[in-house]
Amino acid sequence: MTKYLYLILALILSSCASLPPPSKPQQISLKTRQQQLAEMNQWNLQGLIAIHSPQDTGSVNINWQQNDQSYLIFLFGPMGANAVQISGKPGSVSLQDAQGKVFHASNPEQLLYSQTGWQLPVSNLYYWARGLPVPQLPAQSEYDAYHRLTHLHQNNWHIWYKQYALFKQRELPSKIVLTHPQLNIKLVIYQWN
Repeated sequence: MTKYLYLILALILSSCASLPPPSKPQQISLKTRQQQLAEMNQWNLQGLIAIHSPQDTGSVNINWQQNDQSYLIFLFGPMGANAVQISGKPGSVSLQDAQGKVFHASNPEQLLYSQTGWQLPVSNLYYWARGLPVPQLPAQSEYDAYHRLTHLHQNNWHIWYKQYALFKQRELPSKIVLTHPQLNIKLVIYQWN
């Protein structure tokens, strides 16, 4: 439990960072941009998620550590309140709540909703957070003159890419708005590693 306390403290301090300034757009082709983003299979993002639905409104800090096919997502409120840890790999997802209880399911959306009441499209966010449509799913995509995704309609979600920033020479989304019937989510990403 002590290691989680230190991790939560580190995440809280890192979440105080400000949003990076918008990047000067990089002139690369759509194919090159999508290939660079698709090749990112190990990353860490830190930011804030705000969710608004008819039943609930709230926000949490997020730290998402992705390593090929496995991930570890920490969601926590101010001062580490209501901390939730989601870990997953294909076919297996677990959630550990603030009291240390562990729950299991086959998909992260079902598990997160059953334990917290939050609807967050975790499986799709793996792609959407990087500015990519989910492969093998029908999508309507709009791009700007620099081949950056500006709007995506996929899987009954509208995803608006409001801002990009340069993180270690790679242009990535820093502000995303997702809408679904009766649900609005805003994701602000402070840091990509």
